[in-house]
Amino acid sequence: MRKDLILPGLALAGGAAGFALRWWQLASAYRPEEKLFLHGAPATLALLGVLGAVLLLLALLTWKVGRRPEGFLDAFACPQAGQMTLLAAAGLLMAVAGLLGLGDAAARMNASDEPLSNLTAQAVTCLLALPGGLGLLQMGRGAYRGEENGTMSLLAPFPALTGLGWLFATHLRHGSEPVLMTYGFGLAAAGLLMLAHYYAAGFFFGRSKPRRTVFCALAGVSLGLTALADRPAWWEAALTLAFVLSALAFARALLLPRPAPEAPAAQS
Repeated sequence: MRKDLILPGLALAGGAAGFALRWWQLASAYRPEEKLFLHGAPATLALLGVLGAVLLLLALLTWKVGRRPEGFLDAFACPQAGQMTLLAAAGLLMAVAGLLGLGDAAARMNASDEPLSNLTAQAVTCLLALPGGLGLLQMGRGAYRGEENGTMSLLAPFPALTGLGWLFATHLRHGSEPVLMTYGFGLAAAGLLMLAHYYAAGFFFGRSKPRRTVFCALAGVSLGLTALADRPAWWEAALTLAFVLSALAFARALLLPRPAPEAPAAQS
């Protein structure tokens, strides 16, 4: 079974279905004047059912992802232009998201009564996104060329740190809302995508967790695409897409069939 094609396809299909069902739910089952969702609405049941089934399938199908790689290049080295393109696009999008978010935070600081803590968390996240985007560009180039250098390992943690800032900023912005359904998909996506990039960075430091990396990456793709139906700000939408693209690239690289290392020759 070509897991490198089937599992990313399942994650994308789940995300597309989740996006459509979330849009339907917000249009038919959400009461904005009360900030509540109708109990037992068909759209809500369908959304939770589809996403639950997709996550369960991903958990089962990623239970075994093959051997445990040794180091970043052993896990992600791939001369295919598609992977480098995904990581390059993700890096550029992450940097653009950082610039957009910084501009948005600066504009709202003087034009709204939003708590300063929310804007500060957004600004920190977006500052981290600048080296985070550069880190994804470096990792994509290194994986394509099969070369590893000190700059890659130095920048590798920054996408995960960006995800951590995004998770904190999302929780801080919505933490006082009593209805988890209002923001839960975006919060879960931020957490899973942050973990996927944390585990990906761990390959540089002798902490290879391929199964966790693949599951968090693909589950984060599905939930991230679903959360785009919430119509987030432009900077957050760009950041979500950046994480989705890089998560797809990392997951597919780990799922590619690779030859087993040769056994040492027996000495006579």
